[in-house]
This record gives sequence, C-alpha cells and structure tokens, in this order.
Amino acid sequence: MTLTKLIGIGAVAASLVGCRDEASLSPTPTAYLWPDSFAYKMEFVAESRGKSGLVSRYEERKELVLAVRDDRYLAWHDSVIKESLTPPRNGVVEPYVPEDTVHFYVTLNRRGQVTRSEPGCDPALVSCQQVLPSALPLELMRLVPRLPVWPLPKGAAWADTLVFDDTPRARGGRGSIVTTYRAVADTAVAGTVLWRVVWHSTRRTYGVAPGLLGITVGMPVEEDGVVYIDKERQVPVFAAWAGAVAAPPALRAMGVTGTGFRGRAYLAGSIVERLLGPPE
Repeated sequence: MTLTKLIGIGAVAASLVGCRDEASLSPTPTAYLWPDSFAYKMEFVAESRGKSGLVSRYEERKELVLAVRDDRYLAWHDSVIKESLTPPRNGVVEPYVPEDTVHFYVTLNRRGQVTRSEPGCDPALVSCQQVLPSALPLELMRLVPRLPVWPLPKGAAWADTLVFDDTPRARGGRGSIVTTYRAVADTAVAGTVLWRVVWHSTRRTYGVAPGLLGITVGMPVEEDGVVYIDKERQVPVFAAWAGAVAAPPALRAMGVTGTGFRGRAYLAGSIVERLLGPPE
C-alpha cells in the first residue's frame, strides 16, 4: 500500500466499519486526561493537478511523541519521512526543517490548549534560531480539539482562535486560525465508545505559511476535520483533515488552480491503530 492510498480520507470510513451511532445524550467533553507519555502516528499528502494530470505531490510520515518532564511535556518527532514527486521525474527525499529534529518543551492543559511551547535547544545555534515558534501548536490543533469550558448539548457549536507570529524567523509568517467545533453523536468502535468532534477552520496568513509547503498565502485557507476522542481514556485517538490552498504563480502558469491536502493521525497503541493495521 502506498502512502497516498494509506492516508486517503476514504480510508477513514473503511477503518470504522462496524461503527454505530449511539442515542446517548451525554454532554460534550470538557477535559482531557493526558497520560505521562503518548505518541501520534501522522501521515500527510498534498497534490497539485493540472489539465494533464498530476503536477506535483508531497508526502510526509512521522511520529509525534510527548513524554512528561517535570511539570510539562517534552515533545519531538521520530521516524520522519518526507518525499516529493514532480512527474516525469522520479521522487526525491526532501531535507528536514529544524522543527523535524529539535525537541520542544510544551505545556498542554486539560482543555487541549498549548499554553506554552519553546524549543529545547541552545538559542545560540543557527538551527535553533530557525525553529518556527508556532510549529507545534499548529500541528497539535488538528489532533486535539479545544474543548469548551462548560458542557454543551449534542450538536452545539463552539469556537476558538489561535494567533501566531513567526515573522522573526526567515521562513515565518503571521496570522490567525479561527476554528468552529461541533460534537456529534457518540460512536462505538469494537466496543470502545468515542466522542466525535467535527471542525471547520479558516486560516489567514501573511508571509510564508508555516507547515504548508512554504506556500505564500494571500487569501483564507478553508479546512475541515474530524477527531475521535476515547470516552473512557479521555484522549483523542484518531484525527483526519483535508483542505486546499490557492496555487502560487509558478503553478498557475502550468494550469494548476490550487493544491489539495489531506492527512490523518492516530494514537499509538489505540483501538484505531489495531483496526488500521501496520502500513505496508
């Protein structure tokens, strides 16, 4: 199985065969119960297509690990694989960016908010000076919905805004992401009851868009996602998202109007990983 097929949004439905919606009217979750250590296996692909077919494709696979150190988490990426393809040329391995290799010190509260994130490296090092401060919070927001302060009825919506500013860095931009969340009916997967939270976000970025192939964004980027939260463990176990961004001038000249992207992440050791099985 190729990475592209593996992370297709259609695989989300296939992996949840046998699920059923419950009539339970239990309230929206308002707190997570974070373990001392946990990891998410993440997969991402972005494709640009023109009239003649595929113009370019970028694929990424990695693991995000978090482990308690004193009163906060130490977070880092492991097993990072980054590849790109521009037909008819063969695919190439893409180099790492500083965020791929550096450790972060992170404070993650029970509502899913990153209240503090800083690189765990020597600030005198050039590579440390290039790390985008918002990299980890932007990554986690797709995996961890911000929970409301008070319980909400099923179907009720709530919103959250994340403002970022990486302009002191050469690759950095600034902007905001407004996300609207809605909890829908509970779902049972192989005997495990999950909360299902759907979300829609609008990202407005000025300068270089962090984490999105370095594309300069001059208009809002719309994105949709879903997260499943284990009701007993009180931790997200699966997330999937998809969106699109306007093509830069070089690609528009080739007939490309935009780049579509999609991804997914699942908690290592969870019921979702057992259902999906190991990648081929």
